[in-house]
Amino acid sequence: MQSKIKTFEELEEILESEKKEGEKIVHCHGVFDLLHPGHIRHFKEAKEQGTKLVVSITPDAHVNKGPGRPAFNEELRTETLAALNCVDYVVLNDSPDAVSCIKKIKPNVYVKGKEYADHGADVTGKISEETAAVEETQGTVYYTDDIVFSSSSLLNQYYENISPELRALLAEIKEAYSVEDLIGKVEALKDLKVLIVGDAIIDEYQFTEPMGQSGKGLHMVARCRENERYLGGSLIIANHIAQFSDHVTLLTSIGAQCSHRELIDELIDPKVKQQFIHLPNHATLTKKRYVMQDGNRLSKLFETYSTNDSLLSSKETEEVITYLKEQTQDFDLILVCDFGNGFTNPRIVDALSDLPNFLAINTQTNSGNRGFNVVTHYRRADFISLNEPELRLSAHDRYSSIEGLAADISEILQCKNTCITQGVRGVFCSSDKEPEVHIPALVTNTIDRVGAGDSFFAIAALCAAKGYPLSLAGFLGSIASAINVQTVGNKEPVKKVPFNKFLTRLLK
Repeated sequence: MQSKIKTFEELEEILESEKKEGEKIVHCHGVFDLLHPGHIRHFKEAKEQGTKLVVSITPDAHVNKGPGRPAFNEELRTETLAALNCVDYVVLNDSPDAVSCIKKIKPNVYVKGKEYADHGADVTGKISEETAAVEETQGTVYYTDDIVFSSSSLLNQYYENISPELRALLAEIKEAYSVEDLIGKVEALKDLKVLIVGDAIIDEYQFTEPMGQSGKGLHMVARCRENERYLGGSLIIANHIAQFSDHVTLLTSIGAQCSHRELIDELIDPKVKQQFIHLPNHATLTKKRYVMQDGNRLSKLFETYSTNDSLLSSKETEEVITYLKEQTQDFDLILVCDFGNGFTNPRIVDALSDLPNFLAINTQTNSGNRGFNVVTHYRRADFISLNEPELRLSAHDRYSSIEGLAADISEILQCKNTCITQGVRGVFCSSDKEPEVHIPALVTNTIDRVGAGDSFFAIAALCAAKGYPLSLAGFLGSIASAINVQTVGNKEPVKKVPFNKFLTRLLK
């Protein structure tokens, strides 16, 4: 069995020799997370199209079917496939997709299941690229036509530890929508014209190794290892939005001599139109987190802010207000991510409240503004997203039910759609057009919760602005949040293909 498992270097040499001897090479590719009868029959039919069957598998790092997958790691999946008599060689892919793999194997026949025959139905959009790669190497594509099982469906049913509340919610969603319906709704978001308004933040993570107590004091000491910088605040929210909408503008401020400008230019999505106010006397806010990482576990030690008082001058405030008055008529959605770090002030808040556009607001509480940055500073909103502490601070109420507090805040802002995020307890959604709904958390294991609320707000606001039911907006926002917490900080935005794959997996 072990002799069947090859590296690409070994495999290319073997296949070149076998082709010269007249062997006809057949290639199958996939995750093959849970091997089932459908896979066995697929491989047997594939083998009949040639004489040697090569199976390549997607490595763990590139399985984007959402949190918790693959259920079986790449070593176990490779070993299981090698145990099949009909499989001649198994290779672990070294890239995110099959294209480079096809170019190395150069199969005579590349085999996929019949569900891939309609290229337009492939949520990844990769089958067309794979077909082109096969034809480029003078091969052909063959689609098996046999019984189809879903590994995701089987894992969901028999292996996934899904709460009864989540299982009930998923059943309701499946009854109301097909997977194709929902993916179509996600795709329809691309036409929305979105203006994002809010503080720009740079997140820096300093990874450390604990050394113990100081020999000359009571404080603890840690050794600094590598550090990484990511986009935060309105910058990462713009990147989230740009994965789903083709029309994104970001109105924010950065330091005139910003030391992070090169990083921003490198990481900001090219689709984002930058409407930056350059502050001559202030730097772009940088939040630096000192963390320890043990495998997938991340523990924060402490955090520093480079500044927290970069208020706009009267001239800069007027520049923002002028833009809002003159340029926002063409936007479908004004998304305000108010982190309370100086970009918004009372005049700008009033100007935003006066806009006729669909207005989505998130005001955040942090160490620098606790109790001062509340959503009730705004006079109106069409969609509000807050976490529970932010809701309670806005209402000045520690003990009342969130249902009652959400209703009170919604009335003050004349808001028809309100979402209250509650971490591992999920999301509470309240709308004037449908019954209140609680969406359980889609995942319980997290690597880092930083940015979870931002990703939820970005996608849920898009859906609300598109006119989708709030329960659906909350569900799709929860998918974005579940994906976000599986990475360190805001290392990358929530991307549409993994989003659609996780959505598909949940509803199988």
